[in-house]
Amino acid sequence: MTNALPISINRHATIYRCPPVLSTEVAGEATMMDMESGLYFGLDSIGTDMWQRLEHPQSLAALSDGMAQDYAADADRIERDLGALLLTMADHGLVEFR
Repeated sequence: MTNALPISINRHATIYRCPPVLSTEVAGEATMMDMESGLYFGLDSIGTDMWQRLEHPQSLAALSDGMAQDYAADADRIERDLGALLLTMADHGLVEFR
């Protein structure tokens, strides 16, 4: 793997969904609401797949490896894209890293 991720994310840290977030799937896409802020968020079908996989906390490494295999895509690219999305989601209180 390349060192293309921001330093603030450890690929071996476990990713957890934050508890105050409610989510549902509509037409193959996830819609989420942060109960504390009242903000709504939406994910496309690939983001929804990632969100579903996070039903069981896992590391970025495991998440990206699984998605790269299922989508037959470059693992480095998947990890970079997931890392960027997850950092944005963490900024909005949807996920956290431990």
